Amino acid sequence: MDDLAAYATGVLLSLLLIRVLLGIAQWVARRGRQNVRTMVVLGSGGHTAEMMALLQGFDLSVYTPRCYVVAATDGMSGAKAAAFEAAAAPAAFADEEAPGSAKKRTPGRGAATPAKSAVQQQAVQQQAVRRSPRVAAAARQQQAAAAAAGRRQLPGALSPESPAKRRMAAAAAAAQQQEQYSVVVIPRSREVGQSFLSSVPTTLRALWSAVAVVLEQRPDVVLLNGPGTCIPIAAAAVLLRLLGVCRGRVVYVESIARVYRLSLSGKILYHARLAAPFFVQWEELRERYPRAVYAGRLM
Repeated sequence: MDDLAAYATGVLLSLLLIRVLLGIAQWVARRGRQNVRTMVVLGSGGHTAEMMALLQGFDLSVYTPRCYVVAATDGMSGAKAAAFEAAAAPAAFADEEAPGSAKKRTPGRGAATPAKSAVQQQAVQQQAVRRSPRVAAAARQQQAAAAAAGRRQLPGALSPESPAKRRMAAAAAAAQQQEQYSVVVIPRSREVGQSFLSSVPTTLRALWSAVAVVLEQRPDVVLLNGPGTCIPIAAAAVLLRLLGVCRGRVVYVESIARVYRLSLSGKILYHARLAAPFFVQWEELRERYPRAVYAGRLM
């Protein structure tokens, strides 16, 4: 009996030591970065539309990278997430690329092209230098400062704000934006109308997939608003947070369509205390569920 107690004590101490080491490693990895790794669970129906409206109030340069989780039977939410990210990317100066644009015109006869304007400006500056010693001294000082900084002033050189450079910068920014998000598909835990008995194996399979996704992404924040897919994701995030693998703070925002009663997902997360904070958008819900936080109309 004493040997069994000593063995159990050793196992508990080993688990506690592993938990402390994982927490320290997580703190060290998070200390040097300013971004917040974000996981967003989308769902069919109005859940995705409400989530996209909610994300418009987020600073996407801070909440990045973003991982969108959709169910395998949801064929629209992934495309909506991609469209949202494409709209959030910096504009690629389409007005200068579009044919027939007012800003993209071919100079007519006698019009000054950029190269011609640069040559004329240089000729005017040379005439001013020859006429005024003070202007010549200022020009020499400017050239000396440019040489000290390692730059060369070339006549007719492209400006940092030239259309070509702006298009290249916009394309690079758009490519970087594409790298800041991903869409992950997991099995759906329960279909509409599916019996509870038959939903047990599908829920376990969805939970296993959710643990793998959360373990791979290791989010700091998990944002939910009610689809059935959010239950295994929330459970996986809380489990891995308790183990010290990731922060995995679950934030739940109840749908604006819920005025007097919570949705089924909301009830599970509220009573199981898997989400904190738990936001509602109607005061009637706040009065009925005291631990909820009234946030007003977010959509």
